Amino acid sequence: MATNNAINGSIKITTYTSSSGTWTKDSRTKWIEVFLWGGGGGGASGRKGTSASSSGGGGGGSGGSGYFAAPSSFFGSTESYTIGASAGGAVAQTVDATNGNNGTTGGNTTFGNMIAVGGGAGQGGGTSSGINGVGGGLNTSYAISSVVTNPGGAGRNTAGDTTAAVITFSPTGGGGGGGGDTVTARSGGAGGAITNSNGVTYVAGGTAGIETGTINGGNGNPSVTSGGLICGGSAGGGGGGAKAGATGGTGGNGGTPGGAGGGGGGGLSAQANSGAGGTGSAGKIIVIEHF
Repeated sequence: MATNNAINGSIKITTYTSSSGTWTKDSRTKWIEVFLWGGGGGGASGRKGTSASSSGGGGGGSGGSGYFAAPSSFFGSTESYTIGASAGGAVAQTVDATNGNNGTTGGNTTFGNMIAVGGGAGQGGGTSSGINGVGGGLNTSYAISSVVTNPGGAGRNTAGDTTAAVITFSPTGGGGGGGGDTVTARSGGAGGAITNSNGVTYVAGGTAGIETGTINGGNGNPSVTSGGLICGGSAGGGGGGAKAGATGGTGGNGGTPGGAGGGGGGGLSAQANSGAGGTGSAGKIIVIEHF
C-alpha cells in the first residue's frame, strides 16, 4: 500500500514547445498523460499571371494531434522527444506568367513511439482555379489514440476557400489565397477557427485578406489557456488577390501549436508580384504525471 504523504494525489506538468531532448520520468509517478501537436504546414504563394488567370496559393494543412494515457509502467524511465518545427511559407512569385511556389511541410512531433505528423504544404497557385492551388494534404499518421487532420483551403481564381472550423482539440488548416483579377478584388479565405459542438468560437481563425480592405491575410491565434480547454492553434487567413497594381496579399501565419499558414494571393503580370504564403506554427507536447 502506498504511503500517504504530501505528494500523493498531486501532479507534475511538463511542456515542450521547441527543439528536441529527453524527458525523465519521476520515480513516484503512477499515471501519465501525453498531448501532442505536429507543426502546421506552410501556405503557398499565388501565381503571377494575366487578367483573371492567376489563382491564389493553397493554405497549409494543420499539424496532426494526439493524446495517450497509461500507467507509468508503459513508459521508460526516459523518453526522447522532438517538437515539430514551424514550416516556412512559399516566397512570392516575381516572374511573369509563372505558377506560385509550394509551401513547406510541417515538422513531426514525437514522444517515445508516439508521433503527431506535420501538416501538408500548400500548393502553388496556377491558371485554373482550385487545380494547382489545392490545399495542404491530410496527415495520415497519428499519436496512438487520436487522429484529427485538417487540410488547407484551395487557392482560387475567385475568392480563396475558407477552411472548416474544428471542434476543440486539433489545430486548423490555412485559408486559400484569392485570385489576381484586373476587374474585381478577390478575397482570400479565412483560416479555420476552433469551436465547440454548438458552433461557439473559442479561437478565431485568421481573417481573409482583400485589396479593398486589408490585403494580407490575418494571423491565426494561439490556443487558449483557460476554461479547461486543451486545443491546437487556429490557422492564418489567405491573402487577397491583386487588382489595381498592388502586390497580392501575404497569407497569415498559423497560431501555436500546429496552426497552418494561409495561401498568398495571385499577382498580375507587368503590375504586381503574387503574395507569399504564411508560416505554419511549431508543434507542442504536454506531459502530465500523476503521483
